[in-house]
Amino acid sequence: MISLFNWDSGRFWRHEQTQAHQTQRPQKHEVQGRIVSILDPLSLPLVHPARVSCLLRVMHLENNSNFNQRAPSFRKRVIENRRDGPPMPSLSNLLEISDRPVQGPPASFEREHLLLAFITIGESGVIGRQSLAVRSGLGEGAVRTVIKKLREDGYAGTTASGCYLTTSGKRVFRSVQEKFSPIVALEASKLTVGDSQVAVSVRGASKNLRAGLEQRDAAVKVGATGASTYTMKSGKFAIPGGSSDCERDFPSKVWNMLREKLGPRNGDAVILCGARNETAAKLGALSAALTLA
Repeated sequence: MISLFNWDSGRFWRHEQTQAHQTQRPQKHEVQGRIVSILDPLSLPLVHPARVSCLLRVMHLENNSNFNQRAPSFRKRVIENRRDGPPMPSLSNLLEISDRPVQGPPASFEREHLLLAFITIGESGVIGRQSLAVRSGLGEGAVRTVIKKLREDGYAGTTASGCYLTTSGKRVFRSVQEKFSPIVALEASKLTVGDSQVAVSVRGASKNLRAGLEQRDAAVKVGATGASTYTMKSGKFAIPGGSSDCERDFPSKVWNMLREKLGPRNGDAVILCGARNETAAKLGALSAALTLA
């Protein structure tokens, strides 16, 4: 007999299969006892943090006294292997989702849409599909695909109330928050172009910034009107290869808004992006920010 253990909804489930499993439907029932005590919910994120479902194929272990005797050392190895194993899920792992092919018509979204949808879910706690589509600039079909991919990779779950981030998703969301500030809406100014303007800072990214043209082009590519990128140097907003004190050379009340809402630090890059509406401006800001991440 082969037992297939599947982690789902916070519990282990067992599917028993015999040698004649081709003609028998597997029986599903909740696992109790020693296996659950060895591989409990606390150890699962250590084993495979990027997945909601973790499949463990076990042969004759429930009645195997040798396995039962080795259970403590097995649990110790699980934890040690996780400490020495691959890194926790990150922003790059998340963005890989948008590069994967899907069945049917090509996906009508880019990684900026995926990231904005992910951030929107994280900031909302729980959000309905229609609201998510509006706030991330996605069509209904595209947002269904995004949610499906996030669920398949264990980053999101769904309920009757909407979608939410799982434990793994929250870990990635924290890493996103460490890298990017929240995107904030600004009053229209001459510091960038576009009717609706937003700003985002990228932590420690000034070292990757050249003249800001790459960020502008990335923003325009996804529908923004334009983007301007500044750095924080010696406590002042600066333009690479230009002004070393933008607040002095280009007076605007927006600078104070940026300090209050973004809390930029020395070495940060600050992107101001404008577009026809706020959602397009956010997508442009994220597209520009990803060139520096």
